[in-house]
Amino acid sequence: MQSRDLVTYLADFDLTLADLRPDQVLMFVAARNSAHYVADLEVAIGSERRDSSDTALTEREADRVLDLTAHDDDSLDSHLPADEMDVSLIRSVEDLSRIFPVQWLLEEIQPDVFYSKVARGELLMPQWQRPTERPRDAADETPQRELVDRQAAPQSSKQHAYVLLDTSSTMQDRDRRGTVARGLALAFLRKGYRQRAHLNLRPFAVEVGPHSSGVSKEEFGAIARRIVDLPNSGQTRIQTALEQAALDIRNAGPCHRASVMLITDGISRLSQNPLVDEELHTFILGNLYEDKGKAGTIGTLKRWSRTFHRIWENRFAEILTPTWPDCQAAGRLLQTALEAAKADPSGPEARKLDRVAANVRSLLREFRRSQGKQAPLPPEMRPLEELVNVAERAIPRAAEPAPATADGQLPASGPQPFSSGSTAGSDQRRDNVALWDYLKRLAVQAWSWTCRQSNRLLRRRR
Repeated sequence: MQSRDLVTYLADFDLTLADLRPDQVLMFVAARNSAHYVADLEVAIGSERRDSSDTALTEREADRVLDLTAHDDDSLDSHLPADEMDVSLIRSVEDLSRIFPVQWLLEEIQPDVFYSKVARGELLMPQWQRPTERPRDAADETPQRELVDRQAAPQSSKQHAYVLLDTSSTMQDRDRRGTVARGLALAFLRKGYRQRAHLNLRPFAVEVGPHSSGVSKEEFGAIARRIVDLPNSGQTRIQTALEQAALDIRNAGPCHRASVMLITDGISRLSQNPLVDEELHTFILGNLYEDKGKAGTIGTLKRWSRTFHRIWENRFAEILTPTWPDCQAAGRLLQTALEAAKADPSGPEARKLDRVAANVRSLLREFRRSQGKQAPLPPEMRPLEELVNVAERAIPRAAEPAPATADGQLPASGPQPFSSGSTAGSDQRRDNVALWDYLKRLAVQAWSWTCRQSNRLLRRRR
């Protein structure tokens, strides 16, 4: 069970539902729901490079030895009153003169008990003590220390979290693996940011994409926005991506070590592991099959990785499922956006309302799908869906063009609200998109089944 709703989770990235499309919102649902996959990943502490000319002051022992004089601080026992008093037992009958006077009453009342205590040494007497300071030579000789210049040692540096995100064409969202992949990347970078690590991101396909890095909240938010906006195209070259990561960490970056998270779904030719001190955490998404053996991509990545995870396609739906508190929090945000849009129907609040309404409807649709046809839905589900309908009906009115002026010319155009059109048109478009997504997933499944059957036939012939 998730402890935080989606609206609160988005605030960690300085985002709201008004800043994202429905497909991007699901990436953050995936990030929140997949946080347990990255919870145990260590973000290693690195050491900062030093130039050969860098020096630092350090101490070393000199040839001269210092002879120290110490003083005894032990206390001497005294029969006469002194500075301090302790209580002790008598040691012999010679100490009877020093016992506390009240104990002599026992000798008069119960003499047998009194002399029994004398025999066992159980009577109490004061023990006076006086401190003394007697000089003596120290038992150890202490060498003198001096400051000298030496080659500076590496300094402790910040933790580094590095993400290699596969953005090849196979990572498109046909089966939602692209959404899950971006969710994992966001979850890992959020973990690194909360640990005040230096964040690094490189997308890769055939070539490795530009490097994004930073430590501040603004830089963390910029990296998150880049992740959700990345397109997919090309093939997968994992070897090139790992080699570039090693160069970034050792040469361009200020840190010798880093935790590298590799997120991919494809089979790629691998030759030699370019990572030495770096720790690799690999995530393979989707139903990827290949011949068993150490020479395959999966076997090689297992050997190279400190941790290795497989997330199969049947787990995607669970990772992408919003909770009912997510829907409730989104509904409260929608109510606020609706009131703001009514107060300013021609301003930017109308665009925010359109985006929030689309996201709330998407969350409700995903939640309903996760519950199944027979499962009972929360009683607040229907009122929340009606609130979305009310918001969508308010959007076209807020986005209507301004009337023409007296001379028949339209007024100067400014920023127009982002409108989804009429409710009927929006529903029709959503139905078309859902049908197209279903057909694409069906085609992918058929193609995967055909490839598996072909591979089985080839293995039998061999």
